[in-house]
Amino acid sequence: MLFRRETGVLLHPTSLPGPGASGQLGPHAEQFIRWMGDSGVTVWQILPLSPPVFGLSPYQALSSFAINPALISHEQLSAQGYLSASDSGPSLLETAASRALKSNPDGFNSFRETGWVKSWSRFAAAREQNRKVPWNMWRSEGDPPGDRVAVHAMIQFFACQQWRNIRNLCAVQGIRILGDIPIYTAHDSADVFFNREIFKLDPGGAPSAVAGVPPDYFSRTGQLWGNPVYNWKASAATGHRWWAARMRRAMSLYDAVRIDHFRGFESYWEIPAGSATAEPGRWVPGPGKQFFEKLTLELGPLPVVAEDLGIITDEVRKLRVDCGFPGMTVLQFALQNKSFSLDKVDPSSVIYTGTHDNNTTAGWIRTTGSALGYSSVSRIREMALASPAELAVIPMQDVLEMGSRSRMNTPATSRGNWTWRLHSIPGTVDLSRTG
Repeated sequence: MLFRRETGVLLHPTSLPGPGASGQLGPHAEQFIRWMGDSGVTVWQILPLSPPVFGLSPYQALSSFAINPALISHEQLSAQGYLSASDSGPSLLETAASRALKSNPDGFNSFRETGWVKSWSRFAAAREQNRKVPWNMWRSEGDPPGDRVAVHAMIQFFACQQWRNIRNLCAVQGIRILGDIPIYTAHDSADVFFNREIFKLDPGGAPSAVAGVPPDYFSRTGQLWGNPVYNWKASAATGHRWWAARMRRAMSLYDAVRIDHFRGFESYWEIPAGSATAEPGRWVPGPGKQFFEKLTLELGPLPVVAEDLGIITDEVRKLRVDCGFPGMTVLQFALQNKSFSLDKVDPSSVIYTGTHDNNTTAGWIRTTGSALGYSSVSRIREMALASPAELAVIPMQDVLEMGSRSRMNTPATSRGNWTWRLHSIPGTVDLSRTG
């Protein structure tokens, strides 16, 4: 089993408190890690660390390998001498990177030669040169200016250094990090730009088919995500090389990883490009068990949690069980089923009060739960902690019993998402599990 009757808290680093527009990997992150340790939490679940294409969604990323520069702590850059009190403006990271390039810090030369760093920094500089339009609309794919490539590499060097410090502090506190891999990547990404053969694209480089899900409990017309879908036959012909690199990178960033939309590996909803909604889509077979067998052969046992929510069939359940991955139980959904029994929750699963896509539990009680006889956030939180599941994850909003205004994301909407922030790190809360 991945977990041993543990408690996790779900909080993405962008939601940490601090002076900037985004939470950062600095003093407040360190304070939060110590809070988790004091509160009996041993798993910190986060969302993808990736840099967003537009807006703030980490599920539409410019790279599956790079870290969002917005997470870089300016305080730490100042302590290293790369920023001063007189520095200001929107380009502080570039200022710090330019100074760091002059001093050439230890380890940077080898870091910038890493495969994903070379790809990302070249893509980021080329995208900048082409006014940040999607790559299939670039005037030229020629080599971008070398100084800009170096700046983007240095910014990732900062991010990776700071994330390593966070990992080290978590280890000292006895906390493991549960990361997140979206099944899809954005079209306008280094991933697709450098690996076009494994995606379904038209001759001009635009998606010929896109991803989403059919109508479900989140949306009556389905969800049109817009990501290009995979050409799984072409991916298999490469030995799933890009996916193996992606998983290897995730295993270097996290202790375990949740694969978002796991059901897409059994079959996925493919929507013709240009559709107005997800409704015209069709189910297409995914790569199945052989895909995970290939990754396991190359990488060893995969520390994976399968996000098996949505329209789940017996075939999807069998794939998850055959792979040996724990699935998920979300109490906001489960409690609406009259046949649900807490003592029958699979011990190898991960149980949640809610996820980043749900209303907060306080908001759910007001809209749904009270009619079912649930009036207390603390009661639902305690149900998760008392369940047989080996890991119980509580979103930070449910730890603090916050209302709907603190919701992280509302699926099938594009406004007001991903912006929630903690005002401060709270006092210790007992979230330990017994039995």
